[in-house]
Amino acid sequence: MRKFTSAPWLQSLRQALSRKGGTLELLLPRGWPESQGMVQWRLREGPGVAPHGKVAELNQIPGVSVMTRVQVWTPPSDSLLTRVTLPTRSRTKIQQALPFALEEQIIGEPEKLHFAYRIQDDNSLAVAVTSRERMQSWLAQLTAAGLRPTGFCPALLALPLDAGSWSMAFHENNIWVRTGTSSGFTCASNDNTPPSMLEMALREAHVKQNAPVGLTVIHPPAGFDPGAWAALLKLPVNIQKQDFWTGYHESSPALNLLQGSFAPSHQMQEMLPGLRPAAIMLAIWLVGSLGFNLWEWWNLKSAHENQRQEMTKVFRQAFPDAQVIVDPALQMQRLLGELQGKSGKSNQADALPLLGSVAPVMQAHPQIKLRSIQYGESKLTVDITLPDFQTMETVKTAFTARGMQVEVIGANSTAAGIEGRLRLSQTGKAGT
Repeated sequence: MRKFTSAPWLQSLRQALSRKGGTLELLLPRGWPESQGMVQWRLREGPGVAPHGKVAELNQIPGVSVMTRVQVWTPPSDSLLTRVTLPTRSRTKIQQALPFALEEQIIGEPEKLHFAYRIQDDNSLAVAVTSRERMQSWLAQLTAAGLRPTGFCPALLALPLDAGSWSMAFHENNIWVRTGTSSGFTCASNDNTPPSMLEMALREAHVKQNAPVGLTVIHPPAGFDPGAWAALLKLPVNIQKQDFWTGYHESSPALNLLQGSFAPSHQMQEMLPGLRPAAIMLAIWLVGSLGFNLWEWWNLKSAHENQRQEMTKVFRQAFPDAQVIVDPALQMQRLLGELQGKSGKSNQADALPLLGSVAPVMQAHPQIKLRSIQYGESKLTVDITLPDFQTMETVKTAFTARGMQVEVIGANSTAAGIEGRLRLSQTGKAGT
């Protein structure tokens, strides 16, 4: 029967799975991909400095394999972050109720918007609203580059957040402000004075009695005056010199946009029609291979049964008194040996013929010392001492030339030489 061998594509997949993956983080520019801006990337594979850079085309990113986890940080201006409380925890009912609960905050037709949410500790819902067309455009570009992200999250939620404080970063003439685990906003940048939107958000937070205890400004631009900002905002301002993009990010995004129809499982379902022809071909190959092997196995089994029946027939003709037949070939060999023994005729597998074949070899090699010899089951077991392994090979060749089968049971190197144990049997082919 033929042995199954792994298909080339399966071997390639196993090799790919054995390679290290890591996490590829992408920071999309505003208006991408229509704007054709540069995409920032960083490949995090462990401790130490992570490779990073900017590319115009996603397929230019080096070091990406099929095991690389992809986390995408989307432009914050493309998503509205808000919060709402609903009297249900049913996923289906939440998706149905969100467009109506947020109708005063959203602009545009609800069916053209994508709603992603996360349940908070106080049972409220942190919600991100994004254009469905924008989501489809992002995913199309990533898929075309062979990247399948497991996380989509507005980039301002990548800012580090200290308990009780807000975080702020300057990015592309905008200011990103993270006010909570899944909340924040963007506004126009002004290096000299705080933007009015930030001041208004602080006043609203004071009214709701959840005002921050401080403001952390991440990697501010040159000329930024933290003292002036602290005086105007009446809030301690701390500076973090490290850019948020180079720092540590949470292993899972605070609010993943890949939900509903954009969830990875749903995307796989959409891919299934395109994979159906390949799946059919694979199924045909598997069924064909299995059918061929079953046919070959059946033929071999039938031939074996026919040969066994023929041997049994011959055995019964030769020994009609036999009652039980288990292995006709072996039983016939033993019975023939018994008959030869009773007739007084020697067999090649008897002790004396075997010794007669061993003696000339021992005489031809006087450097061999015979320690012991045993006979059983038509075989001789001899313990000998030889000068070296080369001599053992010479002796094996000599025994083989006299029509004997040689099996080396053991060979140990000692101070006296090589102590070996050989098992000898007659093959039926006499040497010259």
